[in-house]
Amino acid sequence: MNLNLITPQKSEIAFKSFTFPDGQPHLQLEVLPANTKHVHILTRLSTMNDVFLCLAAKNALDYAGVETVDVTISYLMAARMDRVMTEGEPFSLKIVADMLNAGQFRKVRIFDPHSDVATALVHRSVAISNVTLVKKAMEAFPNLTNTDGYYLVSPDSGALKKVYKIAASIGAERVAECIKFRDVKTGQLSGFKTFEEDFGQRPCFIIDDICDGGGTFAGLAALLKSRNAGKVLLVVSHGIFSRGFDIAGIDGIVSTNSFKEFTETPPSVRIFPVESVL
Repeated sequence: MNLNLITPQKSEIAFKSFTFPDGQPHLQLEVLPANTKHVHILTRLSTMNDVFLCLAAKNALDYAGVETVDVTISYLMAARMDRVMTEGEPFSLKIVADMLNAGQFRKVRIFDPHSDVATALVHRSVAISNVTLVKKAMEAFPNLTNTDGYYLVSPDSGALKKVYKIAASIGAERVAECIKFRDVKTGQLSGFKTFEEDFGQRPCFIIDDICDGGGTFAGLAALLKSRNAGKVLLVVSHGIFSRGFDIAGIDGIVSTNSFKEFTETPPSVRIFPVESVL
């Protein structure tokens, strides 16, 4: 049976959740069929309240006599803090991983984590590829993929391995590698580079795990278009969009609701339910 903490109306196990006046999140299972032996939880961990609620659900299932519980995490908070960045800062991902490990899930599946550090820290965990989302992006823009080819673009060296795997899976013939330069202390981007001299007006699909403010992708789009790229599309598993959907140079966006729900989006943006790409 499934316990869907992202979309309660789709949950096979009914529950109610609320927050006490002191700020404590709370969850109560309303109906759990007798002799339920296995439950699968689907959740997004966008905030510490989400983490607590997920662990509360696991605890409630344990007390109800459920023997095994798996969890699929659509968004893993602190995944970008996968090391101590500068002196005096915490190893935030390890904090979250330790909390999940305390839940003793049988198996943990994480949708497109930022790096391999997440699955190294979270016990019995595996990463879910973003290849299904990329396929949906291709289907969403058929006029761009049925022409004289297109490029899958890796925004940095860290994403290159993933992008090559996706290219092999979907049969993409062209992959472009980009490099971005960032000040570790300030987080500010200082420049971009690509090894492609001329994109020949072909569409470019930038593939990455997350979009926060979008500054990285605006810089990349400017670089690609300076090298004769056609339309530039952004495909990201986790859309935060803290500065909105208007990203300079980006002609279309494909993402999911892994991080949060979006009630309104412009025509150039496609948000897929995360359940459809897991």
